[in-house]
Amino acid sequence: MARYQVVVVGAGGFGREARNWLTSCLHPDEFAFKGFVDQKSDALADYGQVGQVIGHPDHYQPAQDDRFVLAIGDMASRRRTVESLLSRGAEFVSVIHPTALVSPSATIGKGAVIYPFAVVSNQAVLQEYAHLSLFASVGHDVHIGRYCLLAPYATVNGFSTLDDEVYMSTHSTVVPERHVGRNSTISANSAVLQDVSANSFVFGVTCKQTRKFKVV
Repeated sequence: MARYQVVVVGAGGFGREARNWLTSCLHPDEFAFKGFVDQKSDALADYGQVGQVIGHPDHYQPAQDDRFVLAIGDMASRRRTVESLLSRGAEFVSVIHPTALVSPSATIGKGAVIYPFAVVSNQAVLQEYAHLSLFASVGHDVHIGRYCLLAPYATVNGFSTLDDEVYMSTHSTVVPERHVGRNSTISANSAVLQDVSANSFVFGVTCKQTRKFKVV
């Protein structure tokens, strides 16, 4: 019997992807899949035998042998949901796919998720709950903050820093020795050529910036 039961946090597309990789990332003698927690109890109604929603992330009471994997793509929800679960004693695990290239000198924080074919180079740091999607790349001496999410093929080059809760969309790039402030978004196919202030939205190859806003 497995020692721990894995609960995937989020039953959307990201959560179903993470569930798909679990058997390749976690040894079956140590971990068995238990189910998802999600705000929608019927989130998996159209997806057959992928698993079941076993509770709401704000109300689920973790069992002693539960281990959680963060799989929420919405940046506004990632930190809040983790903190809610932590307040009730949840323990998160890191998930690293065996095809990912992770330098032995890199530092990987608790709760990080690294997808197939991602790269984490030497002396890079991924803080807690960061996520690298398919083919995302983190160069040498890069610092990736808590809750950051790099979409497929996003690239952060050497000596650059992403503060907490930065989202990099598909094929976006941060050139070497740049700093991206907290809670910023870099749009698809965009290049960060200069430092980025906190709470910014970056678009284009000339690194145009504007303040983020909420639709009410």
